Amino acid sequence: MLLSNTQREPLPNTAAQSPLTLRTFGPELAVEMLLKWQELERRIGSSQLATSRNWTETWLRHFGDVTPHEFVTAEQDGVTRGVCLLTRSQIHSKWPFRINSLHLGTAGEPPDDGVWVEYNGLLVEEAYRSEFTSALIAHAHDDPTWDQLHLDGFSRDEAQLLLDQLPGVEIETKLSRYFDLQTVRESGSEILPMLGRSSRSNIRRRLREYGEVTIEWVDNLSQAESVFSELVTLHQARWQADGKPGLFSSQRFHDFQLELMTRCLDEGRVVLFRVRQGEQTVGCLFLLVDNNRLLDYLSGFASFDQFASPGLIVHYLCMTEALRRGYNAYDFLAGEHQHKRNLSNATADLLWATWRRPRLKFRLMDAARTIKRKLVDSPSRVDD
Repeated sequence: MLLSNTQREPLPNTAAQSPLTLRTFGPELAVEMLLKWQELERRIGSSQLATSRNWTETWLRHFGDVTPHEFVTAEQDGVTRGVCLLTRSQIHSKWPFRINSLHLGTAGEPPDDGVWVEYNGLLVEEAYRSEFTSALIAHAHDDPTWDQLHLDGFSRDEAQLLLDQLPGVEIETKLSRYFDLQTVRESGSEILPMLGRSSRSNIRRRLREYGEVTIEWVDNLSQAESVFSELVTLHQARWQADGKPGLFSSQRFHDFQLELMTRCLDEGRVVLFRVRQGEQTVGCLFLLVDNNRLLDYLSGFASFDQFASPGLIVHYLCMTEALRRGYNAYDFLAGEHQHKRNLSNATADLLWATWRRPRLKFRLMDAARTIKRKLVDSPSRVDD
């Protein structure tokens, strides 16, 4: 059951004379909470997209009706020092019970519609981060209704204080490959010499084959809508040709991305990029801007029958423009694809962590898996 405007005992805070007070608010107070969120974000100068008011409000508009949620704030003398969205989901399986999950941040949406947040985190003043983290975990422990707690898509630095308070937590680490633009810029070099020999050769050859191309770094909404529409068409065509539905088969997903673009483009927190050869589009990119890093979020490319290696070339040209425009990194996010390996020169860890309560249902599931594994691994017997 979600709470509305509940209050936890004040917590001692060495950074100030008055203690922090943790408060919980239900979704009916979303307007008030998002104003507090925005005020805190501006006051501390946060440039993390996944903890921004725009990202959070857009997510709530498209997934809040199907994802139970509540707001948690840490306050001191009427000033909000930290804020977090808690969401809930259920896992339905072949077992005769459900797994109730609690998530920190914009996660827990229906899997077929999900946006799969990466570089998740907590919006909190740095001086209060440790206290807020402890309070948040204590608040979660006080709620007996969930079976497992999830941290979805956190960087290792963002997750560490939380992980320290979750003994026995299960962690899945995924590499986020990226190209370090800042180091290249400071060295006075260019991107191409910093790539592997085969990648350099392939890019040069493809660019010669393409001939003259035009790039568009979109900074106005009318042009962005055109690029977004073409990206969707190209993305869906590529996936459906492989017999898969494509991300934009979900109307919720489509509408979330369109509104996010509309809200964030003018702020420079979303970038649309397109490469064309004459009248033909080679590919389109939808990138997020997080702490002056470009995140490779969505893409749509022409078929291989039209252009060879369209993804490699479009990303390379976008990286080159990003270097010129002063971004620190070009991040390909989690997932293994050839172009990510070819175009990256560094990696970061993204974590998906699960902490389970000592429930009977988990013991039964673990025992069943153990028995199944032993049956699979044991040699078969043949009667004489």
